[in-house]
Order: sequence, then structure tokens, then C-alpha cells
Amino acid sequence: MSFRDAFQKYIDHPETHDIVEYYDDNVIIIKDMFPKAIRHLLVIPRNPQVSKTHPLDAFNRNYDEYSGEELYELVLSYVEKAKDMIIDDLFKNSDIEDKSQLSEFRSTFIKAGVHSIPSLNNLHVHVITQDFNSARLKNKKHYNSFTTKFFVPFEELDPLQNAKYYRLLNFGRDSYDPDSDNSSTSEDRPVFISHERSKEVLESIIKNTPFKCTSCSATFGNLMVKLKEHLQKEYTKKYSQFMDPDVLTPNGVRK
Repeated sequence: MSFRDAFQKYIDHPETHDIVEYYDDNVIIIKDMFPKAIRHLLVIPRNPQVSKTHPLDAFNRNYDEYSGEELYELVLSYVEKAKDMIIDDLFKNSDIEDKSQLSEFRSTFIKAGVHSIPSLNNLHVHVITQDFNSARLKNKKHYNSFTTKFFVPFEELDPLQNAKYYRLLNFGRDSYDPDSDNSSTSEDRPVFISHERSKEVLESIIKNTPFKCTSCSATFGNLMVKLKEHLQKEYTKKYSQFMDPDVLTPNGVRK
């Protein structure tokens, strides 16, 4: 089995791996083995029809067990569960008495999404805190793959916002040409979300986009050392509002 199929063993036998934080018949939720932030989880569907589908296409087709819409809502429920798991873990380590005090953190500082060019074959959704305070964050691709258009937010995968799924529902085809749609005027036609798919363009985005802080928008050109120094300061400022930030390590792995 190639490295690109690294998740398959966890999908097949989740009960035998400590890295698996949660599993049922639908998904596994695991800790990313190379976390790029203090908390970095992966939601991985187990259905073999879904598993090898490209993340930008996975919700824009129908399956034996569910429609694209049903699959999206199902995976969304587990994305929310993964966010809850992160909050539960942080609360356990915090100085606060009411978990609701972390509600803003949950809604604004934990992001979920997919990479436009995934590094591994099995469909997986990243659920990650936006501190990027990790020794595993070592190069421009590590950072920009989560902070540019290379990273597609999960909500943008909603099939009802995708032209391919619209065509499938309304015309029985998996592609959509708005110029051939005579069912409505141009003013009535839905507006769809589009995602960059060109490997050349996406790799250029990774390579040429200057480092930019996710918290304050400060830019650092190509200076990784300066970026990481700044991220450490932002991390301390953010987390010290509810805990001692020094007690945390990426995904709880001891240094």
C-alpha cells in the first residue's frame, strides 16, 4: 500500500489504532499525524464509494446510500463533532468554569475544509485551530495550504452551491453550461461557487503568496522565521485569555 493510501488502515480497523479519536459506521476522526496547529483533526468518511472521490467533487454526485446533499449534511455533523471535541479538550485544560465562554473561539478560530490538491487519496476534512503554532509547520506549503485559496472552507462544498450538482438535479447531467440553460433568464439563474482546479495555478498560489497572519493580517513576505515568531506571540495572546498556553502541545503530543 502506497503512502497516499495511509488512511486506509485506520478506516478499515479504527479500533486498533490510538490515533483514532472517534469512529462509527460512517466516519473516523483522527489526530493529524503531523499537526500544523495546536489542535488538528481529520474527519474521514468510511464509505468506499466516497473515500477515493476528489474533495471538490465528493458532494456533487449521488451514491447508493445517499444523495450528495445527504452526504454533505452527514459529514457536516461530524465536522461539528470534531469542533466540539477540540473545545472539550481545551476546556479540560482551561482556567474557566463555563464552556460557553469558548463559543466565540469555536465559531471563529476553528476552521474546517479541504485541500484543492489533497496529498492523500482518502477523502478527509481538516478541522484545525488557526494558531498554526506547531513545530510541524516548517515551510511555505505547510502554511499557505491552509491560509490561501488552496484551502477550500467546508461550507463552500455545499452541493446546492455547485453548478455540477445543480446540473445533475435539474438536467440529469454532471456538468453545467449556463449558456445552454434555457429554463430561466440570466437574472434568475443561480450563482454558484467556483474553485480553482489548475494544478499550475494552485502551486503558484502556494509558492508566491506572501506569509500573512491569520489573526492580524500582518505580512512577512517569505520570512518563515519571522512568521513563526509572530504566530507564537499571537498564540500566547489568544490562548492566555482562558488558560496557560504553555500546557498545550500540538494534538497533545509531548515535546
